[in-house]
Amino acid sequence: MPSLLDWRRNGAAVEARALQRGRGPWRTRWLLVGLGWLAVVAAAFVLGYLLAAHDTQRASARIQALQTERDMLSEQLAAQRDDRIKLERSHQMDVEARRVAQAQIVELERERMRLEQQLTQLRALVGVDGRGVAEVDSLVLAPQPDGGYRYRLTVGQLVPDFGRTRGEVLLSVVFAAAQADPGAPSGDTERKTVEAARHALDFEHFQVLTGELRLPEDATPLELIVEIMPKDDTLMSSQEIVHWEAAHTDEPVAATPP
Repeated sequence: MPSLLDWRRNGAAVEARALQRGRGPWRTRWLLVGLGWLAVVAAAFVLGYLLAAHDTQRASARIQALQTERDMLSEQLAAQRDDRIKLERSHQMDVEARRVAQAQIVELERERMRLEQQLTQLRALVGVDGRGVAEVDSLVLAPQPDGGYRYRLTVGQLVPDFGRTRGEVLLSVVFAAAQADPGAPSGDTERKTVEAARHALDFEHFQVLTGELRLPEDATPLELIVEIMPKDDTLMSSQEIVHWEAAHTDEPVAATPP
């Protein structure tokens, strides 16, 4: 029969085994709770990493778009600077051209006044003996489709209150033609003068004359000679030379009605 000492030993062992059995489930629970928290922390870390990566991609795309926009604005700014420099240079050129033109206008105005004074003196001298002088007011040439030239010649009286002007006007063309001599040096030309038109003059103040000119195919026109021949002694003879290029115009010249 077990003694009292044996009962105490057995009771202590049973109590120890019961205590160990009670601690086992609590350890497992705490272990599971720790693992759960670790899983939550890991999930939060992964989610934060994914969100950060997404935000980084969006920020990188935005930065790239801003850099592209910055480059475009820089190019536009450079183009505007170039345009501004060009405009400033153009403005300076316009200012310089205006200054030169004003100086030329002043010089031409002085020349005009000088010529008007000489003309007044010439008219006074011419009017002493009562003779008149016809002058060329204008002469224009317009090319025609058939290769000819239509001209308009305006002749006026230089002396005021002269009366009726009667006479004849002769229009001649001076042109350069190639040398017909084969032994002549290459490029040599000779000047020739041919009568192109003749008109009768009969006017009180001025008269407008029109007609057509035709030149040889190998001719290069240089000058026009307008010679006014009086009908009597009341009119002085005169002659004026007009450069071909100075009389040339692209505007059509209408024929004078008979």
